[in-house]
Amino acid sequence: MHKTYLEIFVDGMNDKLFFVLIIFIQIIFIFQGLDFADAGFAADFYRRIFTDPSTVQYNFMYWFTGIIGGSWLKLFPGLGLIGLRIAGVVCTTLSFWITYNLLKKYLYTGPLRLALLLIILFLATAIKEINYDDISALFFMCTAWFLFSGLTREKLYMLFLAGAFISLNMFSRLPNILGLSLMLIIWFSGYLNQKTLRQVVIQSLIFIAGFVAMSLLLFGMMKSMHHDEYFLNSLKLTRQMGSAIDNSHGLYSMLKLYIVHFGEAISISIVVIVVLWSSAAAWRRLKSDLPVSIPFLPIVKWGILIMLTAVCVYRAKKDPDFWFYLFLFYAGMSLVTGFLIVTGPQQKNLRILTAIGCMMLLVMPFGSNYILMSVGKYSIWIIVPITIDYLLNIRSLSSNVVVSENSQHSYEQIIDSGQMNGLRNACIYITLIYIFSVTYFYPYFDRSNRARMHYEVNNEHVKGIYTTKSRAKDINELLTQSALYIKPEDYVLAYDCIPMFYYLTDTRPYMHNSWPWLYDDAVFKQELFKSIQETHICPFVIMQKRSTIGNNWPDNYMENYTFRAKAMAEMNDFLRIYKYSQVWENDFFKIYIPASKTVKE
Repeated sequence: MHKTYLEIFVDGMNDKLFFVLIIFIQIIFIFQGLDFADAGFAADFYRRIFTDPSTVQYNFMYWFTGIIGGSWLKLFPGLGLIGLRIAGVVCTTLSFWITYNLLKKYLYTGPLRLALLLIILFLATAIKEINYDDISALFFMCTAWFLFSGLTREKLYMLFLAGAFISLNMFSRLPNILGLSLMLIIWFSGYLNQKTLRQVVIQSLIFIAGFVAMSLLLFGMMKSMHHDEYFLNSLKLTRQMGSAIDNSHGLYSMLKLYIVHFGEAISISIVVIVVLWSSAAAWRRLKSDLPVSIPFLPIVKWGILIMLTAVCVYRAKKDPDFWFYLFLFYAGMSLVTGFLIVTGPQQKNLRILTAIGCMMLLVMPFGSNYILMSVGKYSIWIIVPITIDYLLNIRSLSSNVVVSENSQHSYEQIIDSGQMNGLRNACIYITLIYIFSVTYFYPYFDRSNRARMHYEVNNEHVKGIYTTKSRAKDINELLTQSALYIKPEDYVLAYDCIPMFYYLTDTRPYMHNSWPWLYDDAVFKQELFKSIQETHICPFVIMQKRSTIGNNWPDNYMENYTFRAKAMAEMNDFLRIYKYSQVWENDFFKIYIPASKTVKE
């Protein structure tokens, strides 16, 4: 079977050169794009987890992620946000290295490397700073490594370590407790290898013991740092918010979106495969039925490819979220392929790895209010390389649809090896062209052409990071004006999606959370007036005027953004009751100061 051109290219590299390529691709994207939402939410958590944990209590559902990020900031205090992006590169590179070494014995080198390159490019559209999704993916891969090694080498201590990493993952992001479902892999392996019930039960108990032991150790560590109270409070708040039907982080909303996303993924993958299959068969029929047109067919073929390239670049520029449909195809195709491999005649170890990859894809995204659109990209480390290897090694396809007993009413579809090779080349090319285009036009929540991003914000915490002229201008104005009223360690209420302000100004979040938008309306009201009772301080208020999520602010003048009505009403009541006055505004921000900084009991 012929290899595709890109397979030949990446297959020809030695491991070290490919490793350098993976790091280089990640590094070149970390210097542009300044997000004010997720990045600030993570950065301020890391900065305050050791010194002022009460102000970032909401983040404690990601406690161990905070420990890792906070430790990194302590080790490299002068690097600021660019240092956290380097940490993100390190984390992703470790996940890549584990995946590569786990799969290289079972997959062809070319498809494996192409798949890992695709995953790295998908992640280039995500938040750059090290975050709980990065950590979740890394710990999940560590779990997969120890689980697979323990089962195939019959090492019980490795199963213990696999369970321990599930615990580490749970304390890094609470929904990762669903990783305990990987115990099913132990039973699947026992079935494949004809283990006795006693052997499987012992392996399962060792796995659970690792989870329990690490959980006790981590909670003891948490208690020794006096973080247990904040952690338990965050759990109570999470449970309260999760029970609300209208909350996007509620169980009902997440379960509904989970079903929708995976349903779309499988549907899109089936539709694309049917269309490609039918188009290739029709093309073959055209060549045989119209031989006079054969000299012109290559021109038509290249014309179609050029047109598709132009469409990909255009769509990437106009709609950066359009990458999601490409991802849904790979996610859906991975589940279909995973089912075929797990239930097929392939070697036992590959079936076990495929089952682990499917579990990772199905389990890891749950708990996010965007499911596959956010965490999904981090959950495909194992299953997508297996899927791409499977697809690239299909030699030919054929079917014969008979619509009557008369042979003249039958329709035969055949894709021979030559056509299959051309189809593989075209699909790989289109995929990489599109994802490169999206990556170019889509720095996370700073969606502007990278050619325009060569302006810095005048702040040491974001030195070396470049954004557009308009964004840098508005942020610089905000920092200059806020410094006239607000000093480091002052309480500030930054409303409602601008947690980066705290990180840039060294100020303190007022509502135990640097991102009030994450609270539903009832919790927002509760936490707002609870903070007054606890501190007896009226915070300074910074308010945005338009959205900071998923656009190119402040240039999004045409966006019809409205704050949530109930939360905004509570905010206005707060400003009125405590006699706030607006002292400054620009195109995007407002500053309010209270009549009195303190409130009498």
